[in-house]
Amino acid sequence: MSTEIAMSLEDGVVADAPTSAGGADPPPPPPTDDSPGQRSAVTDRTDRTDGGTPRRVHRKDVKQIFEASTTTGTVSSEQLQRIKSMHDKIADGVDMDFNYCCLLVVASVVAGLGLATDSSTTVISSMLLSPIMGPVIGMSYGLVIWDLPLIKRSMRNEIISIAICLIFGLIIGLCCHWTKMADSWPTHEMLNRGTRTTFLAGFPIAFFSGLGVALSVLDDQTSSLVGVAISASLLPPAVNCGILLVVGIIKGEDFGDFSFEYTPRIEEMAERAVEGYSSFSTMALLSLLLTVANVIMVALGATLMFRIKEVLPVRKKVFWDDLKIARRIFQGRALDSDTGEVITSEHCRKLT
Repeated sequence: MSTEIAMSLEDGVVADAPTSAGGADPPPPPPTDDSPGQRSAVTDRTDRTDGGTPRRVHRKDVKQIFEASTTTGTVSSEQLQRIKSMHDKIADGVDMDFNYCCLLVVASVVAGLGLATDSSTTVISSMLLSPIMGPVIGMSYGLVIWDLPLIKRSMRNEIISIAICLIFGLIIGLCCHWTKMADSWPTHEMLNRGTRTTFLAGFPIAFFSGLGVALSVLDDQTSSLVGVAISASLLPPAVNCGILLVVGIIKGEDFGDFSFEYTPRIEEMAERAVEGYSSFSTMALLSLLLTVANVIMVALGATLMFRIKEVLPVRKKVFWDDLKIARRIFQGRALDSDTGEVITSEHCRKLT
């Protein structure tokens, strides 16, 4: 009797059925690339991403970055706990608690004194102390999962933080203006944050810094986050604006003469400062614009990176896959895997 051959079309594996005592027929040739079983096996090896295994990025993956997700899905209790942990981690950096306010004050004073004394080391130290990157990350994360309360809270706290930096800049400028320290104003550190060239260069710098900060936060890469804090200068320009603003007011400059079409180069400003003249009002407004531009571009860059690493089939930690589930929860498209009930954001926040 001939051997009965059982082929699994799903796995592309050939198995021999029991044969009679008379012997077995020779095994059939292996399936070709055109057979359904072989195509399925090849497809699985190419497209499978289980266990964090990356695969080749296709055009449809790139298109998904800019497409809105409308699918529903179930959520297990383990996934819910992970999402709450991730959400709490982002939200803790947004809230203006005691530690946040203390770091903000310390960083503002350090930045102001560094700008006033032309100390680049002191200014860099203030960037590392600054906590105002937290609300920017909160805005980006909130935009990705569409958590409107988090977006509003992040924007409010960021605006308040920048206002506090500006106020401390005013105080430091007012106190130091009557000392010999002010004879060398504007310092090079002030000038570096008050020119049109610096303002325009700040756009790409802040955007690519935002790409880096998104990776640093969810992947816990502290060293990268330190570098991003230095490159994405958010706090010193705000303090610089306050210092230059108060000096311009004391000197009686007309802030209505500001023109973005022409701002002197750093060398020209330095020469004017030696001669006793410099447009403090123009530099103050450019510093403020630089602050706002940095915040917006960092937020956009971080939002894009959150979305890119969530969608693309690259090697990543489980938290990146949880972004999709978090979006479903905050948009009311997640179902409990045990009860089948809709899971809301309030349910996630109430977990202990």
